[in-house]
Amino acid sequence: IRQVKPVAEESNVYIGIHPDDPPVPVLGGVPRPLFSSFDGFVRALEMADSPNIGICLCVGCWLEGGPWMGRDVVEFIRHFGAQKKIFKVHFRNVTKPIPEGGFTETYLDDGYYDMHRVMRALREVDFDGGLMSDHVPQMVGGYYAAEAYHVGYIKALVQAVNNEFGGAPRA
Repeated sequence: IRQVKPVAEESNVYIGIHPDDPPVPVLGGVPRPLFSSFDGFVRALEMADSPNIGICLCVGCWLEGGPWMGRDVVEFIRHFGAQKKIFKVHFRNVTKPIPEGGFTETYLDDGYYDMHRVMRALREVDFDGGLMSDHVPQMVGGYYAAEAYHVGYIKALVQAVNNEFGGAPRA
């Protein structure tokens, strides 16, 4: 990070750190202390200490980790979003957390987490970064049909949350 930070700042490049995938504390006997928990992200961003180093929040990874992550995804968004450290969001849902016996990536409206709560938390912190579907499951009609379903669902959530807040945010 000591070598990357000055180059990112000088070039005005923003680097979003993605959670470990899968977000398990140890993988293949190697500890993963930074990107598999809320406290790990706090430490990582303190070490980076740069406006150009932030987070690529993979909601699916966060949900996969469940209680291992130390905080609920909405708490994560409220904490880091208030600091404007979430640069982009991979928006996906899973059937259940790893500690409950594994997970399957699923449709946004078919997982264990209410994605409206995630979108609402992003709006609460005035998130203005990139938001994209991620790891869309198989669907009749192929990848493009599944991607269209997810993008439509995301757009509907954005509209619903903006309506709750009295309209679209100001640019």
